[in-house]
Amino acid sequence: MAIFPWIIKKGVARRLRRLEKVLRDPAGAQQQLLMDMVRKARETEWGQDHSYDSIRTVRDFQAAVPVSRYDDLAPLWYRAFNGDRDVVWPGHIEYFSMSSGTTEGVTKMLPLSSEAIRRNFRSGATLIGLCERQAGDGVMTGGNVLYFGGSTRLEDRGPCKVGYASGINSASIPRFARRRRLPAPDIADIDDWEERVEAICERHLDTPISAVAGQSSWVLALFYRLIETARHKRGSSVQTMADVWPDLRAVINFGTALDTYRPRFEEVIGRPVSFIDTYSSSEGGLNAVQSVQDDTSMQLEVDTTAFYEFVPADEIEKDRPTRLTLDQIEPDVDYALLLTTPSGIWAYDIGDIVRFTTLDPPKLQVVGRTHLTLNMFAEHVIVHEVEQAMSAACRALGAEVAEFTVGGHPPPPGEPCGWHMWLVEFEGDVPPLDRFTVELDRALARENFDYAAHRKDDLSMARPVVEPMHPGTFYRWSQQNDALGGQHKIPHIARSQEMLAELSEISGRLAGQ
Repeated sequence: MAIFPWIIKKGVARRLRRLEKVLRDPAGAQQQLLMDMVRKARETEWGQDHSYDSIRTVRDFQAAVPVSRYDDLAPLWYRAFNGDRDVVWPGHIEYFSMSSGTTEGVTKMLPLSSEAIRRNFRSGATLIGLCERQAGDGVMTGGNVLYFGGSTRLEDRGPCKVGYASGINSASIPRFARRRRLPAPDIADIDDWEERVEAICERHLDTPISAVAGQSSWVLALFYRLIETARHKRGSSVQTMADVWPDLRAVINFGTALDTYRPRFEEVIGRPVSFIDTYSSSEGGLNAVQSVQDDTSMQLEVDTTAFYEFVPADEIEKDRPTRLTLDQIEPDVDYALLLTTPSGIWAYDIGDIVRFTTLDPPKLQVVGRTHLTLNMFAEHVIVHEVEQAMSAACRALGAEVAEFTVGGHPPPPGEPCGWHMWLVEFEGDVPPLDRFTVELDRALARENFDYAAHRKDDLSMARPVVEPMHPGTFYRWSQQNDALGGQHKIPHIARSQEMLAELSEISGRLAGQ
């Protein structure tokens, strides 16, 4: 065995042994992590303002530190751009990660300390180990892995460097660990997404690739382009990714729900591979990883980069919400997630709603966003529910969907009820829309009690409307909104009425060409 894969394997094995130990007492590991961060930050301005010297327990921390949001902390974080030190974390924060993956459409810059980067490498070892347990030995440590994220280019802002998390992490990876990480820096640095895709197709079409990591919707787009390129160069016998990259054994998903895209992955790959779902955030790094193939929920990282608090989802807007820890939560309950990290992020509402499927070990699903719900008619529908409903309707009719979004349509003048408007770009033939709409409506009613109550006898909501989008509509919308590539997501709940109108206009324009 070559020396460098051997070193990585030893580190991964050590991490998995540590993980097994901390999962015996995940709440204890969390408290230890929090107290370590509090101790290190007690001489900072933030630590002195919040009496960190007197904090001994989680309860002390919750009494001293309020729930914070971006507007609360950003002015303190951004002092690093002027070279300020010891503000919210010891020393100077050198890196800031852009969070343009957020579905709200607002780009934020979030601090990322050197300590947080080092700690996140441990979570990277967790990912490698759990992936190889599911996809086979050597899939990550012995093969070439293509990371398809945002551009790795970093820009200077004062004494700091700003960029996507993928770029910051790439710059920090030890040289020996980059040997099988693709694409090469000259390609990964390309800002233009389409240009980067073409460069990957040109250079790595014949490279043996064992795993691909990225956001599922954009990885699919890459796969289609690779197949198209391979057909042009090798002939029409190329039909699937199994023909392009026969060594491919794992697809690692970041950023979006995998279930919506999995049928298309299975078709385009053409043979069985392992799918590994992950939950990561710009604020906290890699937070959870799927650990077994027959359970798509993700195992929480409890001892690396983040201390977690869980607020009942219906309390997140309160001034003093209930703040629970791992030993206080219940399964099958929706919680808004607060993070504390070794980057000066303290009790921070990251906007995600999570639901635990098991507590021993702690495994969760990401089911929505705190500020992105379908609620025009008080139906309280979250992203997870619309994605589950879409998957159910597709299964019922054998349909495939490239992308979709849904928003509320207000009642027209003189009409008592509005409805949900689903804009759906189908892959292949459009199914019978009447049947598809019925299945979609029924599935969402099964997912959400409030929706079912509003839809009963058209009480306050009319039947939903499904409007097929012309092929390429969502891609063109992403182009127009500078949202192409792995750091960006198609919001499955529309941000606004304007977004729905823009998509419909693009679809009509494409259909007329």
